[in-house]
Order: sequence, then structure tokens, then C-alpha cells
Amino acid sequence: MNPTLTRRAPTPSPRLDTLLLSVCAASLLVIHFAMGNGYGFHRDELQFLFDARHLQWGYVAFPPFTSFSARIAIALFGISPQALRIPAAVTNAVSLVLTGLIARELGGQRAAQLLALAAAFPACLLLSSLLQYNTFDMLAWLTIGFFAARLLRTADLRNWLGIGAGIGIGVLSKYTIAFPVASLLVSVLLLPSQCHALRSRWFWLGGLVATAIAAPNLIWLAQHHWITLQMEHSIHLRDVRLGRGNGFFTDQIKFTLLAFPLALIGLISLLRSARYRLLAALYLGPLLLLALMKARGYYLLPGYPLLFAAGAVALERTLAQRPLWLRMAARSALLVAFALNAAAVVWTYLPIWPVGSPAWKWQMANNSDMANEVGWPQFVAQVAAVRDALPAADRQHLGIVANNFGEAGALDLYGPEFHLPTPISAVNDFHARGYGSFPPDPVIVVGSSLKNQLKNFQSCSIVAHTMLPDGVHNEETDDEPEILLCRHLRDPWSQVWARVQEFG
Repeated sequence: MNPTLTRRAPTPSPRLDTLLLSVCAASLLVIHFAMGNGYGFHRDELQFLFDARHLQWGYVAFPPFTSFSARIAIALFGISPQALRIPAAVTNAVSLVLTGLIARELGGQRAAQLLALAAAFPACLLLSSLLQYNTFDMLAWLTIGFFAARLLRTADLRNWLGIGAGIGIGVLSKYTIAFPVASLLVSVLLLPSQCHALRSRWFWLGGLVATAIAAPNLIWLAQHHWITLQMEHSIHLRDVRLGRGNGFFTDQIKFTLLAFPLALIGLISLLRSARYRLLAALYLGPLLLLALMKARGYYLLPGYPLLFAAGAVALERTLAQRPLWLRMAARSALLVAFALNAAAVVWTYLPIWPVGSPAWKWQMANNSDMANEVGWPQFVAQVAAVRDALPAADRQHLGIVANNFGEAGALDLYGPEFHLPTPISAVNDFHARGYGSFPPDPVIVVGSSLKNQLKNFQSCSIVAHTMLPDGVHNEETDDEPEILLCRHLRDPWSQVWARVQEFG
């Protein structure tokens, strides 16, 4: 096989192609509504929910786009896991359409477009299982990839405006957009066939578009002393210390599975194409930079749909000269492989199993992330039970301190049902809310150890242990399960709060 891309006009019916891709991508929404209720909110989603109810142009842990989409979802449909995840499902469906359209820009006929969509479907299905910023990050990468492919096909420099829009969306979604953007700009400088763009006003107007879209968040960051970059640096050091980036290269196979050969074909085809070589930088640059930084493997996931599109086009051109039966057999084999990928995602990552069933227990044991969707209302009920056991005098000035954003988000969401006080937490954006209108004493402390809190309070005791339903184990039950009652903070609350900003 000679996986080389050459210039070729796309199919003559863009509306029909887009409609067909949209119909296929809509199956993602069907799966969402059939299986998207989940076992409950994920730990990360509880933080997004909190921030969605306190909108601003930036947050300590991430840019604003994800929480803004969460605000729209809960405003329209109420607060539930399925409603919260609608923006993720819709956005990933759009990403699937863009994947097919990139294949079209590379000269792929409908078979190649649909093959590219099918290859990207499992990854988009995975990202649709939760509301997370990775969803919008993929949309940004694909927006840049689509307009870059169109730019290279047509030589119409106005496409830099679309690339700029993709960059702006990326800044509002996840700051790892810096990796493909840096790779793209370096490639423009180094490739003789592309450096002429620097002399075009459209290149600089594209930069202006990106700046205009990202500006509110950049201003927020400047006003808050670039706290998100401090947070990401802290979290990255923690991840490196814990070895969470050790499987970076094996993760590339883990997250693509049977579609990895198609991605490899796509990468080779881009590298061998003088016209489209620039697109390879959108994958190779981030691959190198993320590997050097010892980043987590899934950070590169948004780079694969572009490779799937290029691989599908190269494969279809190779098969075009083969007998019909061979073309059909090859396409069928690939579709079966991608269906198996999707089945693996459903089995492992989607909340489809009856609680307590053997498959459910396997999922909880083998995918630790799923355990973060179970038991938050029960956790808050246990805290409420501790409060109810206190004398009336203690309850008058009671505070509840949560030491991670999942616990703080759960107490904020479910606490009013139990008439609990607003939770206090120094983590991320909860810190900005402070410790309340009065110095609380005593306080119920969750997510910490007796040893640590005796450094902060004059007296502490263990009054309960976190227990999740159906024997589920996660951070709350295994790392810091004690529920503490503590009295008399050693230093004034105002002094403590000025120095305890934490990241998580």
C-alpha cells in the first residue's frame, strides 16, 4: 500500500455529505439518552456544577467553557447527570461530523468520510460519558484541523480566521491547546511551502480572532495572578511524582485500540504529502511535547481524529484499484474493529450495568473512575447524621470543612436537602467563598486525617467513617475515611484562610 495523499477535489455535495455525517453522529445522542443517566455525578462534575452556579471568566482549575455549558444545561433541563452531560454528547457529535469533513477536505469520498467518523466514534463516546473539558478540547483541535486542511487544499488564506476561532475556543476549554498551536506555528515558520502565510493579513487577523475570543479569560487570569497556571504546575508535579504519565506511549494504543493502525497510516500519509504535511504537526508536536513533560496519555486523544481522517482517505485510494469484494471486505473488517472498540468503551466506561451485578462489580474494580460516580448523596447524609447527633449548642456555630472538591461539591449540591451549613473548603474556587460570616466552631472535617487536623485544632476526634453503598471503594472510603469533629482552631480563621489556598 502507498498511503500518500494527493490533491483531489472533495465530493460535489457538501450539504449532503454533512447531512449524512450528522445522521451518523446523531447515534451518539441516542446512546447518551439511553445510557447517560449514570450512577450519579462524577467527582469532577460536582466541581463543574458548583462553578456553573457561580459563573465567571475563569476558574482556578480550568477555563470557563465547560462550566458555562453546564450552566446552560441545568438552566434548560434541571440538575441531573443526564442533563449535565447533554453538552458533552452534542459537542462530541459535532466533533464526529468535523472528523468526516476533514476527510472530505483531504479528498475523501463518502466511504472515507464515514470510515473516519466510525474510527473516531469510540473516543467521542468515551468523552460523552461525562461532562469534562476534554470534550471541548477535542472540538477545538478538530476546528483547527478542519480549517487547516481547507487552507492547504484551497490555498485560501481566509481560513486562518477559522483556525484562529479554533484556537480561541481551545483557550476557553483547556490550556493544553498551547501544544498543537505551538506546533502549528513552528511548522509554518519552518516549512518553505507555508512561511508565506506570515506575510498575509489573514494570518494576523486569525491571531486577532483567537485573541478576541480568549481575551476575557486571559484578563481574568492576569487579574488573579495567573493562578490557574500555578495550579496546573502543582498538579503536574503531583502527577509526575505519582508516575501518572509513565504509561504515556502505551496509553496511545489503549485509547485507540484496533483503530491504531489506521492512525498510523494517516500519519504516514500526511508526512508523505507535500501539500498536507503541515497537518502532521498537529499530532507529532503535541506527542513530543507531552511525552517530554511526562503528561497523562489521554491528553493526546484529540489528535487522533485528524489521523483517522487522513488514514481513511489513504486507505480508500489504495482500495479504489482493488476488486469490489476486497473493498467491501476491508471496509467491513474495519467497521467491525471500530464496533469492537465502541463495545469496549461501553463495557468499561458507560454506566449500563445494574448496581450490584457481576459486571457492575467488575467495572468498579477495574475502572476506578467509575467509583467516583457512586454514593455522593449517601456521603452527605452521613455528614448530616453526625450533625444531628451534636448538642443544640454545638449546631449553632457549626462549620463543615471539606478537603477535596468532590466532597465540597457534593455538600454544596445535596447539603441544602439536609439543612447543612454551606461547606467550607480551601480547594480551587471554593477558597474564594471564604469560611462564612462567622468563625465556625466546632467543625465537622471530611477528607482529612486525625493526625493532620490535630496540627490545626486544639482538639479533634473521629466520630464516624465514610461508607459508600454496595461496598464501593474510592478516595472517600480508602484514603481519608474518617469524619472528624474538631474544636478551637489554633490560629484565627482570617490568618489561616489567607495562607491555605489548595489545588486539586
